Amino acid sequence: MATRKSEQSPSSDALTAYRDKRDRRTTTEPFEPERPVRAEQQTWAGRFVIHQHAATRMHWDVRLQIGPSLLSFAVPKGVSLDPAEKRLAVHTENHPLSYLDFEDVIPEGNYGAGAMIIWDTGSVRYLETSAEQAIVRGKIDFVLSGFKVQGRFGLILTYKSKLKLPGQVSPLAEPRNHEWLLVKKPDVHADPARDLITLLPRSVMSGLTVAELKSPAGFRAAALALADERGARRFDPARSPAGNAPPMVCALEGAPLSSPDWLYELKLDGVRIIAQKNGESVRLRYRSGLVCTTNYAEIARAVLALPFEQLTLDGEIVTFDERGRPNFGLLAPRIAARKAGDVARARNDVPVAFLCFDLLSLEDRDLRALPLMARKEILARTVRGNGYLSALDHIVERGDALWALCEREELEGVVAKRLTSTYQHGPQAGGHWVKLKRAREEEFVVVGRTDGKGNRKSLGALAVASFSGPDLVYRGRVGSGFTDALLELFSARLAELETSEPAIIQVPKLELKGLRWVRPELVVRIKFSGFTNEGHLRAPVLMGLSEYKRPRDCTVAPTEEKLQIEVGAKTSGEEAPAGKVQRAVVTQLGTSRSASLVLTNKGKIFWPDEGYTKGDLLDYYSRVSSVMLPFLRGRPVVLVRYPDGINGKNFYQWRAPEGTPSWLRTQELYDEEKQEARGTGKSTFLIDDEDSLLYVVNLGCIPLHVLGSREQTPGHCDFLTIDLDLGPRPFREAVLLALSLHEILDDLGLSGFPKTSGQRGLHVLVPLGPGQSFDAAKLLCELLGRLLVGKHPQVCTMERRKDKRGNKVYVDTGQTGRARTIVAPYSARAFVGATVSTPLEWKEIHLALDPSVFTIQSVPERVAEQADPLAGLLEERPNLRVAVEKLSLWTQRLPG
Repeated sequence: MATRKSEQSPSSDALTAYRDKRDRRTTTEPFEPERPVRAEQQTWAGRFVIHQHAATRMHWDVRLQIGPSLLSFAVPKGVSLDPAEKRLAVHTENHPLSYLDFEDVIPEGNYGAGAMIIWDTGSVRYLETSAEQAIVRGKIDFVLSGFKVQGRFGLILTYKSKLKLPGQVSPLAEPRNHEWLLVKKPDVHADPARDLITLLPRSVMSGLTVAELKSPAGFRAAALALADERGARRFDPARSPAGNAPPMVCALEGAPLSSPDWLYELKLDGVRIIAQKNGESVRLRYRSGLVCTTNYAEIARAVLALPFEQLTLDGEIVTFDERGRPNFGLLAPRIAARKAGDVARARNDVPVAFLCFDLLSLEDRDLRALPLMARKEILARTVRGNGYLSALDHIVERGDALWALCEREELEGVVAKRLTSTYQHGPQAGGHWVKLKRAREEEFVVVGRTDGKGNRKSLGALAVASFSGPDLVYRGRVGSGFTDALLELFSARLAELETSEPAIIQVPKLELKGLRWVRPELVVRIKFSGFTNEGHLRAPVLMGLSEYKRPRDCTVAPTEEKLQIEVGAKTSGEEAPAGKVQRAVVTQLGTSRSASLVLTNKGKIFWPDEGYTKGDLLDYYSRVSSVMLPFLRGRPVVLVRYPDGINGKNFYQWRAPEGTPSWLRTQELYDEEKQEARGTGKSTFLIDDEDSLLYVVNLGCIPLHVLGSREQTPGHCDFLTIDLDLGPRPFREAVLLALSLHEILDDLGLSGFPKTSGQRGLHVLVPLGPGQSFDAAKLLCELLGRLLVGKHPQVCTMERRKDKRGNKVYVDTGQTGRARTIVAPYSARAFVGATVSTPLEWKEIHLALDPSVFTIQSVPERVAEQADPLAGLLEERPNLRVAVEKLSLWTQRLPG
């Protein structure tokens, strides 16, 4: 969102009315922490959403981003493209920004109960004045750019509503159901004959209508029945049939431009994606196998919204230029974004869509052995929308007509596919899929750069190469196609990669002038018309950065060179000469106050799917140290070490190893059963400062586990922990139990501090104040657990043995004790996604909460933007005697 700010004084929270009308224990709608409206905030751009809402009466809710919330209007007849139409728009309460992605059935008994789909969404830009000024004057002039709705619109406050407003009070601060008129302004998008409400009734998120969202069984059954009719084979639903296999690859020649045996699709200028849904999780991965779910969170959310438990889609994520053509170069910010803030900004700046052209599996049906046309039919029944997800159109036989369109509109080209082709993973497709491209476009490795001149001083050209067998071979320079964004991106990245030695095997003398070498780690996509006799690119144009492809996979070469390699490999029994090997480099973050702090192997991959490294983990802990250290300081820490990342061996480490620097403090622990008799040799770490924290993380420690006591008071328990361990149960049950526990604690005069476990559960920490024994803490914890289970006996249990729990949430009260540990707040976890055990405000605990969004990439941004929810935990001074007496009375009344 583009916002112009001046010195501002906070006024009332914009979402008070929204919260007052909803119960977070029963509605599926999102909740957010308070975000005060700033009196002088000026909003000029943001996002919008139009919901179709089957409540008491069918209507459409138009919501425009203004400041920290969504200004909302109920429009009974929906949006019209006819400038002569003036449609009533009733101003309702403001909604949280997370409502931009909300699509669900609001349960009966709640305010606004009924099915609600995202009918359209996109960006909004305000004209003439800022949105805040426009609201006060009663006339909002804006432009919408959505999947369905485009062009200029206006909202005009009715004369009757103006009379109700006292002076210049803004309806943004205090909604009173004022009546406005929604009008379409005359422009190229105006079309009185086109009724979008009738023509495009489906969600741009799930592809469902409001009726199908409420009762999706028929939608699912139709797609599955067609799969069975076409002869799909069944598979074990516990295992995805595609796994991590690479997608089917196109040949570069061998298909006719027109044939009744082939179908033809547009060659898309985007990134190839395999999308896999399994229950409540979705994984997006590039052709290389690298997981990129967080980069395209809205696409993952749309795949999750499809009404199936399991499916695998193949397609391309694209963004469109001003002429409506897919443009890979514009995707650069989406591909390169790593940090949560960068991902959010890229999403606002670069909207994307996932165009699906194949369906590999659906529920427990394996579709890969079916002919292509059968898979296309089932895909059309599965992906019905025309927004974030859509099924790519195709034409049978007339590839020449599609080629003519590509020539006229300057599109990439055509992909020809045999109608009878089965789905074959990897490059061994036998020519069943063939690219017919107007210009060739491939990936190359950056091995050098030149300085620019004039307005391009930062960067002149990139020297690129590709692998020919084991060696990197020079392919020339590319100096055109650079946008300002690409120049800024490459200038920063290349500066970090400079080296004195070339990575290519033969350095062309004529090309040496002005070249500065870089390590071969960046991959770029280049459009070119072929190779010269020297094997260099002809007429190359840079299209963008390709971080989803690994350098070693860049093997594009002239046909003659490839033939020579293939022949040589078949006729020679000797191993080909090894290419230049990059020397391993141990990098050092630097020495802070401690001269012996050296951080090593930052480039080692710790999370293979996401590509996150040990350096990313170190950076994460450094960025959250300000909120983590107050909890850790003086508290014994137990390490869980993963020297080779989350897929390697791991072990708990209580003892500080030999060689631990003298400046890092440790503490001798004692056996719980023989506390006064003897020590156990467990000399654990004490984490007092950022240096100490980074030192233990550098040992390969991912999560840190802590004791409930401090070094000076080893017999006293600072807090107790109740762990809501879900097992196979849905996360919403942990939410409901946590909210119930919150009520219990309030009634007892106790405080609770919730946090995600970093996996699927929730923890609630209850502060005890100074001087409390572990025996008293364990008693209180046990009583709280019994009371919670007594209130919800059908949902949860305290049974420790898994085989006796049944399908219930385990209320674990056993993590409170002298030798018991819990994962520390803000600890990273060794799980896919690099999730984090994240402290939350109680206002954030609601049915729509998704713990997977808290990761080592997103949590530092959160920490920078809002106060630590855990602050104050260790300063609480509760009256435990009164609480225990009340609890004892209550639990005595429980059955059994």
